[in-house]
Amino acid sequence: MTRSISFIVIATALAIAGAAQADYKRVKTADQFNAQLAGKKLIDEQGNVFVANPDGTISAKLVSGKKFSGSWAWNKRFWCRNGVLDGKALGTDCQVFEVDGNSARMTREKGKGSTTVYRIE
Repeated sequence: MTRSISFIVIATALAIAGAAQADYKRVKTADQFNAQLAGKKLIDEQGNVFVANPDGTISAKLVSGKKFSGSWAWNKRFWCRNGVLDGKALGTDCQVFEVDGNSARMTREKGKGSTTVYRIE
């Protein structure tokens, strides 16, 4: 009986975990990016707020108090940004964006780098 209960608990936990997984869809074009993300607040888990404005600029409100600004453009299959953090040029990084409802996932270095998940508002 104990084995049966343990099996049921484990099976239920796995089913819930599977249902909770996100179903991200890659943003493949500039038109998709503009429709789904441009002009919207992207808020990470630390509370930093980024906005990729439709005019190609980026604005941000960072909880650290540092200043971030930059520009962005669509390049083939990637969203590419050129940013400045507290006066230091960050250079260009082309990133992959994926969207699932009110959630966006961004992966740096053309999808090969670190990933950040944002809430879309």
